[in-house]
Amino acid sequence: MYKAFRIFLIGLTVLILFSCDVSNHAPITTFKDQTEKLHAIIENTSAEQYANQNYQSLSFSELKVYKPEAFVQLDSMYRIKKEYLDNNDLRGLKQSGIEDLIPGYRAAAQEKIHEVQYEIEHLFQTSTADSIKVYHSFFLFDYKDSLISVTPFYNFRIANEHKDLYYAYQFDYHFVTNRDLITSTAELEFLNFFKQREVQLIGEAELQSFMDHTMKVMETARKVQTMDFRQLSRSLAINHFKNPNKEIVIEQFGTLYVIEESDFVQAYELTIEWTDEQKIMNTSTFTFSPYLEIINVETKIK
Repeated sequence: MYKAFRIFLIGLTVLILFSCDVSNHAPITTFKDQTEKLHAIIENTSAEQYANQNYQSLSFSELKVYKPEAFVQLDSMYRIKKEYLDNNDLRGLKQSGIEDLIPGYRAAAQEKIHEVQYEIEHLFQTSTADSIKVYHSFFLFDYKDSLISVTPFYNFRIANEHKDLYYAYQFDYHFVTNRDLITSTAELEFLNFFKQREVQLIGEAELQSFMDHTMKVMETARKVQTMDFRQLSRSLAINHFKNPNKEIVIEQFGTLYVIEESDFVQAYELTIEWTDEQKIMNTSTFTFSPYLEIINVETKIK
């Protein structure tokens, strides 16, 4: 992506220099310069839009380029020329006739330069006394780096008590312990698994409750210092039992069973035996979603 964009940016810069008749002493815009400029425009625009809401920029996606076919063809010419130069094959470059062809392709691209657009997804937050609100929005620019439009994508809230866990979730930080450690492969797999579900729920009413649940699962994982679903399911079930006006005693945990269909996990089941205040033995069967959401609890007196 970056390599292709750099080649495209070189061609675009050349076009702009020729079309504007810039002097030889004018500074040349680099990929880094342009990206930083676009980021600044995005942050200034967002800060103004969300004034008095404690706006905070979190991250940006890679810059995506929309360009007409004429630019694709010009990119191809520059790419071929670069390969000759990288191989120090000046003779081959001359025989290829590429340099004679480039002006024609450049002229064709110049006619379509107004169709070039850039897009960046911006992740940012606003905050209140009890929560942060996380936004994903797309910012579209023309070839002159002027902002064309801002398209809100989706958003959700995170309770302040889970704010640090959300940052760990979003940026793939270590979270199972409070120690400053490198994120393990198991943690990355865990986070990516939940992020995939987040993406699936974009635009759905269930997204907010799922993000609340994800933070609770991460909080539980930190408390028990493991991402093992067997341990997590037990802890989540115990939390379900907690009631300040009721005392129970867990007698025995069953095995966490996996319910599969066509090699895909559909649900988990966990049976727990417990006694109530009257010493009556009960058996509760918990059904969890693949993301450990409790979707059903069936209790019987044993």
